Amino acid sequence: SYYRSGLNAWLNAKLSGKPPESLFPNFHIQIPARVMYINGFKQIRSFLAENVNTADFKQPGLVRLGAALVPGLIMTPVSSLLEACNAGHMNPEPLYKRWYRGVMPRGVREVIFGLGINQLSDACEERVSGIENAFAKTCAGSLMAGMLSGYLSHVPHSISTLKLLKPNLPYPHIIRDMVDENIARTPKDWLPGARRAFASLLTVFLPKGCLIRTAQICGSFIII
Repeated sequence: SYYRSGLNAWLNAKLSGKPPESLFPNFHIQIPARVMYINGFKQIRSFLAENVNTADFKQPGLVRLGAALVPGLIMTPVSSLLEACNAGHMNPEPLYKRWYRGVMPRGVREVIFGLGINQLSDACEERVSGIENAFAKTCAGSLMAGMLSGYLSHVPHSISTLKLLKPNLPYPHIIRDMVDENIARTPKDWLPGARRAFASLLTVFLPKGCLIRTAQICGSFIII
C-alpha cells in the first residue's frame, strides 16, 4: 500500500505538473481497499479456475479470454477508489463522487494489470531459464511481467488519471494536451506537422512518467 501510494503520488505529480500534498493520503481507506484489491484479483482467478470448465462450452477460447478479463473489470471500482484517494489535491469533489472519474480507461488499465499479475507472470516464470532458486525465478518472472504490463497500461493510466485530476476536461481535450506537452521533446528544427506527428508517437510509445509506472507495477508484482 505504501509503495503503490507513494509512486502513485509521484506519477500524478509528473503527469499534472503539480506536487502532491502527501505521498500517503487517506490511508485509513487505502490500506483496507488495497488488501481487497490484491486479494480480489487472486481470489476471482481462483474461483473461476475451480468453477468454470472451458471444455463444457462450444467456444472454450472465448470463455478462457472472458475469464482472464473478468478480474480486472470486477476490481476496477476498487482501483478507482484508490486512485481517488490520491487526487484530492487537484480535484475538490468528495471522494464518493470523484472515484468514477476516468473509469473507462481505468477499466482497460485494470484488465492489463489483471492479465499481468495472473496469466503473464506465470507464463514469464515458466520461461525463465538458468535460475535454479525458486524464489529468484518467481521474482524474475514477475519482473518481466511487470515491465510488459506497466508499459502497456501506461497510456490508459495517464488518460484516466488526468480525467480524475481534471474532471471538467473531455477525453479528446486530455489526449490533445498530452500530445501538446510532448512537442517540447521533439527537434525544434522540424516542420510543425512533423513535430506534432512525432509528439503523437512519443505520447503512445514513450509517454511521460512511463518509467515510474513501470517501476510501480514491477515492484508490485515482485512484492505480491
